[in-house]
Amino acid sequence: MPTTCGNLQRTWGFSLLFGYPIEATDENWLHDCLCEMVHAVHEALDTGQAVPAWPDVIPLVHRTQLRTRAGLQQRLTVYAAAAKDLSQGERQRVLTCLIQQNRIADLLSCACDCESMSDLPQSLHAPAAQLFDFAYRLVIEIGIGDRHYKAIYAAMKYKVCPFCGCEYFDAPGAPREDRDHYLAKSRYPFAAANLRNLVPMGMKCNERYKLAQDILRDAAGARRVAFDPYVEREVAVELGTSVPFAAPDGETPAWQVAFVPDSPECETWDDIFHVRERMERDVLDTSFRRWLGEFARWFKARGGNPAPDTTALLTALRTYTDDVKLLGLNAREFLRAPVFEMLHQHCAAGNHRLTQLMLDLVST
Repeated sequence: MPTTCGNLQRTWGFSLLFGYPIEATDENWLHDCLCEMVHAVHEALDTGQAVPAWPDVIPLVHRTQLRTRAGLQQRLTVYAAAAKDLSQGERQRVLTCLIQQNRIADLLSCACDCESMSDLPQSLHAPAAQLFDFAYRLVIEIGIGDRHYKAIYAAMKYKVCPFCGCEYFDAPGAPREDRDHYLAKSRYPFAAANLRNLVPMGMKCNERYKLAQDILRDAAGARRVAFDPYVEREVAVELGTSVPFAAPDGETPAWQVAFVPDSPECETWDDIFHVRERMERDVLDTSFRRWLGEFARWFKARGGNPAPDTTALLTALRTYTDDVKLLGLNAREFLRAPVFEMLHQHCAAGNHRLTQLMLDLVST
């Protein structure tokens, strides 16, 4: 919905990290099973009992589905051997880490903290990472991952990457979109198979920007809050402080991309995905002249006055902006609306050079 912010009468709101449906994570039984199995291993070791044999260690409800997974059995055996060599206190620390790494919502909001893999005993690093990474590969192999994506895709109003708003998602059945570990599995392997930590993401966002960055900590290691991809929210892009003609070419505006409401989560989002930089370089700079030309054609196609005055221009800019908003969050094009909001604002404020440019553009 349009909002009021500062001296910009209306800003164009759209959903950033627009909230994947939490229901898509319902089929999380494989992750839950694995956590129960690890707990059973630790309980046996702490009480001096034999580790439950395979397949008895598998929770009964899913034993039939997993009993033939020899790779999972092998990696659990290796993990149990490594855990046996730890002290009871060290094993409790590992279990605490497992629990905390999967409190995804609380971690993102800084309601809790967790240790990373590097904080745990070295001897457990490889066995734990290999066990949970194998479970993640099973999530894909047995179809849970595809059903997870299908549920998300079906619920998306606009089929675009919510981390940038610029990349379209392909429909289920096409080559899979990147499936990002929001909490990087290299640091937080206990959440590697947790659907709550798996988010479809555009290839550029995942492979060029996020990579293995720590969403929970900045480059200096300080804790930070981050958007939860499974929570609905709406953020607006504001370009009202952009300066017309101030770019190095003397024609394009010097863009000032602001988020409304701004928040520490927005700063984490921008730091990880370089959103402002990408919007300015890849969308605004490259599209601005084309959008002006399309506005002129729109004006003339509507039978606008061939010699409009400032009042007619302002009315046209407002109408055009409202029309563009109807397109919603289509990749890259959603930024067209705040661009024309900005043009309207500066023309209405008496920027004579910009007003004359726009009048010349629409005159025949």
